Amino acid sequence: MADLPFISIINPIRNVERTLETNLRYLIDIDYPKDKMEIVFGDGGSTDKTVDIIREWQKKYELIKLVIVPNSKSPGEARNAALKMAKGDYILFTDGDCAPRKDWAKKMLEPFMRDSSIGMVGGEIHTLRTDPNNDVEAYCEQTKFLMVAGRCLMTKEGYYPTIEKDLPHEVNGNIHSPFFATANAAVSKKAADAIGREFWHEITSEDVDFSLRILKKGFKLYYMPSAIVDHMHRVTLQAYCKQLFGYGFGHPLAVLKHAKKVIEIQFQYTPKYITFVIPFPIRGIIYIGDYHFMHLFGLAFVINLIQTIVTHNLTPWLFVWLALSVFFKFRYFKPMFKLTPRSKILTRCWVRYVSNWALMKGGFKGGKTFGVIYLESSW
Repeated sequence: MADLPFISIINPIRNVERTLETNLRYLIDIDYPKDKMEIVFGDGGSTDKTVDIIREWQKKYELIKLVIVPNSKSPGEARNAALKMAKGDYILFTDGDCAPRKDWAKKMLEPFMRDSSIGMVGGEIHTLRTDPNNDVEAYCEQTKFLMVAGRCLMTKEGYYPTIEKDLPHEVNGNIHSPFFATANAAVSKKAADAIGREFWHEITSEDVDFSLRILKKGFKLYYMPSAIVDHMHRVTLQAYCKQLFGYGFGHPLAVLKHAKKVIEIQFQYTPKYITFVIPFPIRGIIYIGDYHFMHLFGLAFVINLIQTIVTHNLTPWLFVWLALSVFFKFRYFKPMFKLTPRSKILTRCWVRYVSNWALMKGGFKGGKTFGVIYLESSW
């Protein structure tokens, strides 16, 4: 790779004062010729010191560019403004709470150099801790939140699958959907131009839609796990749950835009899940896993208990519902027993539970808003 191409690094930001200095230091430290790169920030209307920090860095580095979109309605809108300015033969995406590793840019370019049919490359996302005592950061790090490995059942470098049947699970942005989060992704100029150089202006899931449109134009998506950025996660449970609510809200919209009219029912008990597809006039998907079963059987137990108290008639079903509820609760919370320190087990279980509920609520709200039947997945 002696003759390196010119690259643009696009970074949509809004009120990222907490992480921006770290983000900038890592971006400037990337092992890539500075005369062959530009860093374009798209600010969506920051009200903290975000813009001031960038202005100061611009005094030292001409390669840093800034475009401001006042009152941006979505990350996609700010990203589009930066994308229109990008001059690179390849355009790399990250976020203001990310820290790309030194060899990130060169690693992202390697697949493009080998195969011209690749339109998009995605790397791996790890955790960069900012507070060693923060419970939410510790939970995200140990549960590998945002890691790409496992999506589409892939853990090693290679091509993502194409969309075969336009089923909801293929396009919703969940575990079996071929897409790259723009925290760590790159697109060729050719592929970006083919889809109009634009993310949609919806408030979420713009990276899912962007990836799917590139696939549908005949380009390939390639997973490059050695191209790594470290992510500085939300530091409060409220902010973390808000993030997950947004993911849940966006999934039904992706189904509405890209899936055919079927209802999928997916039991989360094999790597590919046990799936039933039912033709239906309304699009949708219903996940069923431990989170759902522990509530279902818990509710059955409560109803049966009330009946027993009212009728004074004890039935064996009461113990069946209780046993099943306890069984699925154990399955659901079992991964938390592997996290450290063990003294934080109740905190970890609470974070797992309420964050899953936030995802569920997002799916309910998105389904209602976009006219899609949507029951989110269990962790």
